[in-house]
Amino acid sequence: MSQVETNARYFDRFWPATSSWTEFLGGVKDKADLWSSYAGRARLHADELARLAALPGARKIMILTEDWCGDAIRSTPTIAAMAGTREDLEVRVLDVEAEPSALDSRLTRGARAVPIAIVFDGEGNELGQWGPRPAPLQAALRAKILAEGPPTPETKGEFYAPIMAWYAKDRGRTVAQEMLMILERGPSGA
Repeated sequence: MSQVETNARYFDRFWPATSSWTEFLGGVKDKADLWSSYAGRARLHADELARLAALPGARKIMILTEDWCGDAIRSTPTIAAMAGTREDLEVRVLDVEAEPSALDSRLTRGARAVPIAIVFDGEGNELGQWGPRPAPLQAALRAKILAEGPPTPETKGEFYAPIMAWYAKDRGRTVAQEMLMILERGPSGA
């Protein structure tokens, strides 16, 4: 079985179980105020809009996530904002609590981490994936865990404060740039 066949089967299996961004936001139970706030502030820059307009064809983005995830709250609204830029760019959300097997082939360093955004061309062929955090933030977090160890329930707030500050300063810019690199790939993933 070729990689394209495997990817198309992944798309065919999970895309029908997704919901629209609006449906997802309407069903958020955990941290609904934060989701609404970040979704309302998500903006794309002029250079990002120009790159989206120049995409080489239809694209579909499947975001694997859960509503309790702080990283998802801060990054997926930027990805969802891309969908409003052209008719043939669709963003859908898959709740991995409802479809846990969707993450089985998408582990991050052996762990089940969200959000994961998978980009497909118009035929359902995978072009790449992003997540669970912007690359510079993921690297900083790994270094912090190596230096300090993982957070405990008592140190969790202090541990994650610099991460939340990074997101606030970046305002989705890195997420958009990293997603665009995947979206711009040709139909064969080249």
